[in-house]
Amino acid sequence: MLYHLLGTLSACAFLLTWYGLAHQWIVIERKKREIGEATASLSTNQFASSFFAFYANFIFGIAISPFNHYLVWTRLGALILILLILFRIWQDRHNRTVKWVFITALCALTLGLVSMLFRPYEGIAQLGANGLMLVVTAILVQGTLHQWLTLRRAKTVGTLSSHLFRSILIKDLTTLAFALTMPISIAWPLLVLNGASVVTRGGLLIQMEIMKREPQ
Repeated sequence: MLYHLLGTLSACAFLLTWYGLAHQWIVIERKKREIGEATASLSTNQFASSFFAFYANFIFGIAISPFNHYLVWTRLGALILILLILFRIWQDRHNRTVKWVFITALCALTLGLVSMLFRPYEGIAQLGANGLMLVVTAILVQGTLHQWLTLRRAKTVGTLSSHLFRSILIKDLTTLAFALTMPISIAWPLLVLNGASVVTRGGLLIQMEIMKREPQ
C-alpha cells in the first residue's frame, strides 16, 4: 500500500519536472525570437547528464520485476523534452559535439524502448542497469559542476530556468521517499543517484539565486 501511495506521489511530483523542462523550452524559444541566440548560458554537458540520469531511472524501472510504471513512463516524458532542448541547442550552435550528443541520446532512448520487449532482464542485465546508475551518478555530478562553471564564466543566469531545478529537486526528494519503500538491496542505486542529484543541483540552484541578486 505504501509502495503505491509513494509511487503515485513520486509520479505526480515528477509532473513538475515536465513543467520545468517545458518552461525551459519556452524560455529558449522566447529568447530566440527576441535576440536570435538563446542557449549561451546552457551547458550541453548538464542537459546530457540530466538525460542519462533520467535514462538510468528509465532502464532501472524496465529491468526490475515487476515493471515499475511509476519510474518508466514519467522518465520517458522527461527524456523526450530534454531531446527537444538538446536539438534546439544544436540548431543554435551548429556544433559537432552537440550534434553527436543529441544523436547518442536519441539512439539510447530508441534502444531503451526496444528493450521493453525483452524484460524482465536476467540478473546480469539488472547488474548492468545498477552499474549504469553509478556511472550516470558520476556523469550527473560533473555535468552539474560544468553548468555551475558555465554560469560563472557567463556572469549571468541567462535563459537557464530556476523553475527547472526546483521541480527536479522536488522530484528527487519524492523519488528518494519512494525508493525507501523498496528493499535496500534493490533500491540502493536510486538512493545514490537521486541523493547525489539533490546535493549538486540544490547547490546549483542556490548559486543561481545568488547570481540573480548580484548587480549585473
